[in-house]
Amino acid sequence: MTVCVMFVAAAADTSKPEILDSGLKPETIEQRPYRDYVRECLDLLISRGTDRYGKVHAPILVSILDVRTRECPENPLPLDEKFRVIRRERRGPAGANLYFDQSTLRAMLALSRISGDKRYAEFADQCTGYWMKHLVDDKGFFWWGWHRHYDVFRDVMTGHMGNPHEIHVQEAMWPELWRVNKEAVRREIEAVWQWHVIDKQTGEVNRHGDGQRGCDFAMTGGEVLRAFAFLHAQTKEPVWLDRARLVANYYWKARDPKTNLIPNRPNAGTNRFDGSHFETSITGLMCHSLLGAAEFSGETKFREQAVAYLKAGATYGYDAPARKFWGSLKLDGSPEPGPRVTSGYAQYEPRGHMDLWQPYAAGYEYPLYAAQAYAQASKLARDKVFLETAQRWADCIRRAFPPRACEVNTWYAAYTKDWAPHGTYAQLYGQTISFFLQMHRLTGDAAHLQFARDAAKESLCRLYYQGLLRGHSCKPYYEAIDGVGYLLYALLQLDQTLADNRDAVPLENW
Repeated sequence: MTVCVMFVAAAADTSKPEILDSGLKPETIEQRPYRDYVRECLDLLISRGTDRYGKVHAPILVSILDVRTRECPENPLPLDEKFRVIRRERRGPAGANLYFDQSTLRAMLALSRISGDKRYAEFADQCTGYWMKHLVDDKGFFWWGWHRHYDVFRDVMTGHMGNPHEIHVQEAMWPELWRVNKEAVRREIEAVWQWHVIDKQTGEVNRHGDGQRGCDFAMTGGEVLRAFAFLHAQTKEPVWLDRARLVANYYWKARDPKTNLIPNRPNAGTNRFDGSHFETSITGLMCHSLLGAAEFSGETKFREQAVAYLKAGATYGYDAPARKFWGSLKLDGSPEPGPRVTSGYAQYEPRGHMDLWQPYAAGYEYPLYAAQAYAQASKLARDKVFLETAQRWADCIRRAFPPRACEVNTWYAAYTKDWAPHGTYAQLYGQTISFFLQMHRLTGDAAHLQFARDAAKESLCRLYYQGLLRGHSCKPYYEAIDGVGYLLYALLQLDQTLADNRDAVPLENW
């Protein structure tokens, strides 16, 4: 590992990255505890990264913060948006979005728990409380998601493409939100039933909360049923468990009975690849939601379905000769070998082998989520196939680390050429650290803990800048959508593991 060096390209050339020197070296990182780096970053976010703009100042975090000026840019540089988010508005320019702040707020709550300093938890509660009271639409939905953000300069709830409420890679922090405002959470989840579940007999969902038929992504269905299971756990009302079962069974009925592989989008038919293929948004995101729903509700069917999908992914998804995982599987278990398509909607299918460090924040490729799901399943189900598969994921990640490359013949080839050689996104570093900590706990193998430490050192050398952490080493911004919060949380997990207090920051978030 090396220290990042400085070079600045012309601002107009968005293909050439700007890299700031972290000033850190791997051999000096652990001269202070990892929680100190987290504390330093969170202190700056609380003091400089809030809504200090426009006429209305609010205790909420801005989505983008320039680490040099420590100001929210009203018109942020495009940088990586053409391959990170595709649509500029997803970044929440000049704005704030609770959707993407959740991991950062979890890190604040965790830091208060382990340090005894209540300031971080108090801010997190003020932030979520403000959102749930003031930034809510007329249906009861929070003003969050991939289509919505709050403009802190104009003091308006805004967005793009009709501003629908969207459930997509959400991982909602329901327990933390419930503790702050039970009524608002209940209205949100009731609105999910009314507007996202578009067929109340079959359980078909739409990622957009408009009451119309649309994309019934498995990751969306997983988040929907997890929300219902959570509300059942809090209220003990049987109807919410029935609704969670309804949505879960919608996907279960769509499985291939021979392989237990399901299509990502049952209602898409075979004209789109996601209507006839299985990939890691299912193993990584939906299965995490099913396991979480089982934890909330005690319903064994949710765990059984997650186990079936994970076993199917393990059986058909690994290419043993290559020691790699396939990105996309047909429902008969055969892989989609590639090459990848470089245009049209089919470009988003992860054909061929998995690209561990690909840049797109949405899409269908979630390898690190999948790795974590197998480790999680190994802890809960105690089936040797899960530990074996998790070990295979660990092997894949080790051989591809440090992250310096991505697939070449893809729609994001510009990222592969100019950005990938300089590391990866904060979230992927954070998930790598968390996964290897899970593996260390499962196996007791000290090599897994050492790898987590090495990944942490790499991430700080790449992303640290004068107290703040950036979303990627090639950009001068703290950016919420890049998952800085995941990295902050993972560093606290590592810190407490090294302090022999590993249960203080849980490795699973339900």
